[in-house]
Amino acid sequence: MTPLERLMAEGVPDGTFGASRPAQPRRRATQPEPWTPAEQAAHYAALAAALGEPHLRIADAA
Repeated sequence: MTPLERLMAEGVPDGTFGASRPAQPRRRATQPEPWTPAEQAAHYAALAAALGEPHLRIADAA
């Protein structure tokens, strides 16, 4: 190993602290269960009541 290679090896940390780590399997991110429209409406009503906002209404098509 040349002096330049030693210098570059010291300058680029790899997080192994002098020993190699075995490869770790990647974890799959679990997706949350989708909410039903009834659950969404219940959560929105609870949030709107907590914030003191009036409920949204669908405007009539003109």
